[in-house]
Amino acid sequence: MSEETGFVDIKIFPQRLLKPETVEKLLNRIYELDGIVRVLVHGPSIPDRVYYGPARGTEVRHSDRKTITVRGEEVELRVKVGEIIVGILPEALAERMETIEEILEDVLPCSYRVFVGAFTKKDITISDYLKYGLNFEDKIDPRVIGMVDPSSS
Repeated sequence: MSEETGFVDIKIFPQRLLKPETVEKLLNRIYELDGIVRVLVHGPSIPDRVYYGPARGTEVRHSDRKTITVRGEEVELRVKVGEIIVGILPEALAERMETIEEILEDVLPCSYRVFVGAFTKKDITISDYLKYGLNFEDKIDPRVIGMVDPSSS
């Protein structure tokens, strides 16, 4: 746990890639819990078009590239979800772990593994300084520290 952000990560690692419907259901159930700071989804990307080769520029119509609704907000799912990282406040960790396990048993169609630790960057990185400039620490939400994509504009 980092002093700046003050939360612990729970990594949920399903044995299969998840369908968008399952991801939507799982994220909404997790966000219903108290003490959740942020949720990240990881997995192989689902491109919107072919970026190289003879079909370059052709639109890709992948059945799993959908818009899901999480907490009443539309979110475009651009990855096949294979890993979910839940940031949770340390005081809520002990009481919420059992609830999270119950949600996973109820929602996931496959076996899974759960790990508790630090799986995301929680300290200020050089990429943060490049994106936000000097003395930005008090001006942004501390939950986004360490999450900057250096290649984004």
